[in-house]
Amino acid sequence: MQQLRNLDLLMYVRAFGLFVRNPSIIVVPLLMGVIGVFFAQIGGGDAGGGVVGGLTSGLMSLLILLLKMFAFGTACIIADMAWRRGRASFDDGWNEARRKGGEILTAAMGFTFVLYLASYAGTLVGPLTPVLLAVAIYFLIYTIPAAAIGGVPGGAALQVSIERARYNPLPTIIVAVVSVVAFLYLGVLLGPLFSLLLEQMSFASVNLLAALFEAIVQAIAVGYIALVVTKTYSDISFGRR
Repeated sequence: MQQLRNLDLLMYVRAFGLFVRNPSIIVVPLLMGVIGVFFAQIGGGDAGGGVVGGLTSGLMSLLILLLKMFAFGTACIIADMAWRRGRASFDDGWNEARRKGGEILTAAMGFTFVLYLASYAGTLVGPLTPVLLAVAIYFLIYTIPAAAIGGVPGGAALQVSIERARYNPLPTIIVAVVSVVAFLYLGVLLGPLFSLLLEQMSFASVNLLAALFEAIVQAIAVGYIALVVTKTYSDISFGRR
């Protein structure tokens, strides 16, 4: 019964209207996405070659991922303000994100490490990789919101997320599925379709334009995900408002 009280299916629809009224949710995710695109373009070649090049590429990928996690945390803060006030101030959200930046990045490093472990373990068991990643995402989906809006220290955010997911399986399953579908299908399907369109129109720099388009689409997806994950975390942690 407690799970049903915390389950708000209409918020998945209301989130669209809230998104339209608060487009600032995607500002930081879009900025980090564009930065990631240009870093990828700069490091597209063999940066130094061999082991050094691989290490440089790996560190760059980690840095970009952490920046995107911080962007998601910022989006969660602005999304929480939007749910509570109807309209959110980007300046207020950005100032709050900077204040909590250390905790968000600490939580992001823990989240990234566990996903890496799940991915690595998946390489050992082959076909079970998607299952392990799905389990990891299910239990860790509240990690960034916990640090960004829950007042939880970054080092404890993983444990808090696991506890929230464990005791609230139904809302967690729904928000996890919606989030994965929104991110993967918007970014993975629309990006290649846009690339094909550009190729047919004989545009130069097809790869760069397609990457920028994908960054825009993924920022939109991240904004929506921030709205629904933040609302779900808030409901199961503090009760429905």
